Amino acid sequence: MKILAKHVAAQLEERSFCVVFEGDLERCWPRKGIARPERERKIQAFAESQGWTAAIVEGAFGTRAIISKIGTPRYLRQRTPIKAPSQGMA
Repeated sequence: MKILAKHVAAQLEERSFCVVFEGDLERCWPRKGIARPERERKIQAFAESQGWTAAIVEGAFGTRAIISKIGTPRYLRQRTPIKAPSQGMA
């Protein structure tokens, strides 16, 4: 988690948020053997321990955590998942 913390900190020096993709989340918080709400709590706890906040997003490409500094405007922290278009539309 130290490596992830350093990576996120470096990204937050350059921009207002950092997206952490499923592969990195899986290394720190494996999905196997842990309920989704508990995993999300652990990711949030990690972010908060560093002075950040995390918005957890589920989508077609897996789980992502959008991490930003606490105090970053809400519209930059939260993302609405983009839903894939329905099949069979004319």
